[in-house]
Amino acid sequence: MPKTTALLNWNSYRYFPYEKELAQREVAALLKPVEVAVADDGLQVSGEFRATQLKRLVYFGGYRVNGKVIPTLQNNLESSCTVTGSQKRQSTRYSVHGMHEYKGKFNPQVVRGVLNILGATPNSRIIDPFCGSGTSLVECAHVGMTAIGCDMNPLAVYITNTKLKALATPEETLRTLFLRLVHKFEKQKKKNSLPVMASDNERAEYLWNWFDKETLSSIEYLKLLAYTVTSEYSNIFLVLVSDLLRDYSLQEPTDLRIRRRYSPFPQQPFWEAFKRKALQFLDNLATVQQVIGVRKGRSRAYLCDSRALDTAPKFPKPSTGYHAAITSPPYATALPYIDTQRLSLVWLGLILPKKIRDLEACLTGSREFIQEQKKLWGDSLANNSRRLPDNIYEYCLKLQKAVSSKDGFRRKSVPMLMYRYLSDMRDVFKSTLGVMQASAPFALIVGHNRTTLDGKDFDIDTPALLREVALECGWLHEDSIPLQTYQRYGSHMANAVQAETLLIVRKP
Repeated sequence: MPKTTALLNWNSYRYFPYEKELAQREVAALLKPVEVAVADDGLQVSGEFRATQLKRLVYFGGYRVNGKVIPTLQNNLESSCTVTGSQKRQSTRYSVHGMHEYKGKFNPQVVRGVLNILGATPNSRIIDPFCGSGTSLVECAHVGMTAIGCDMNPLAVYITNTKLKALATPEETLRTLFLRLVHKFEKQKKKNSLPVMASDNERAEYLWNWFDKETLSSIEYLKLLAYTVTSEYSNIFLVLVSDLLRDYSLQEPTDLRIRRRYSPFPQQPFWEAFKRKALQFLDNLATVQQVIGVRKGRSRAYLCDSRALDTAPKFPKPSTGYHAAITSPPYATALPYIDTQRLSLVWLGLILPKKIRDLEACLTGSREFIQEQKKLWGDSLANNSRRLPDNIYEYCLKLQKAVSSKDGFRRKSVPMLMYRYLSDMRDVFKSTLGVMQASAPFALIVGHNRTTLDGKDFDIDTPALLREVALECGWLHEDSIPLQTYQRYGSHMANAVQAETLLIVRKP
């Protein structure tokens, strides 16, 4: 292969320091250049690499070879966004990423930048043990990788598979179905005869408690039309409705907890908001399909526990193992994000209201306990019955000793919750190790924790603790990269962790 010289151009938006570092790391891993020089507007690299490799770079807007400037795939993806593509800042709502808000989302650029650093190729099989709403699976779909996700939240799995379904469906097909749905809904609406839902079952009773009659009639009729008019594509339109539910409910949308609304309702009627969101989604899908085409792949999310991937009966376990893993695990003592999703979980029929608390309590990283669990984990912490490494157990005991009578019940639970979280994450590391091929890397974006016990602040270095847990499970530590300025986007930023670390471990 002949030697190539290329000028990699920075994007016009402002970079965070971690992005420049990841950019240089992906250049080294993807291109393996023999020379790298800093230029005024980017990096000049020389080596034996192909245009297809240059195209895959994430943190560069384009590259110049032989006087010709060619945009990267990432530049084309971000520019395709009808919402943020023309703004002078990084776009994160391109493709189907803006289809449904989900607390704690990955930054999509980080996903593919890290995959480049890990050496993943379009032929790689990727696994995400905490896939959430599917950011990593969508990013893998953009470049043809097969990605398998796992999550215990049925809404997360539903949204993820819906996004993949949308990428695999021609936009024209969905737009035609949308117009039919609009026609039927507005025809019925003109008659002032939207059906009123009965309140004779647990689901209905719950929804009547959180929606006014007009909104509830609209969303229920939309659900009926989605099934009857859009058929096999109903989940796409139902996800679009789901994303609006909390804004139009009697729950306070700015509060992570379930509390009665005190902020004003949106001025735009629900039906108009749905049409606007659907058209915006269709426009975004149309432009991204102009860039990557219709993406029909084998990626999928599964409803299962990442603490037992190697034994989960339905979770695919290829005989040669997965080539790489990437995830953003919940951080210890996480806020109850699932609370904000109760309306969607119930409205979509994914769970009964009475089952939500049990689901919340069993999630990795939950700060909720059901009573039996609290005693169980209290005894486990006292005796180290889960046999965590001595240094980790001693740290949990340090937190336990710091608790005083002045602390509230939540703070008194922090040592137990940390012990449970680290025990659960050990199970995740063990089960993930069992489905990976030899030498496969595992990248985790891990949030730091902070708490106050007896008036004293504790900055809990969760990435360092998880590194020790991974080593005990048989992983080899490869790197820990601070991402101090990386913040999850979306609402409730005041509750977001302010420091994160990219932890990379590797199977022997």
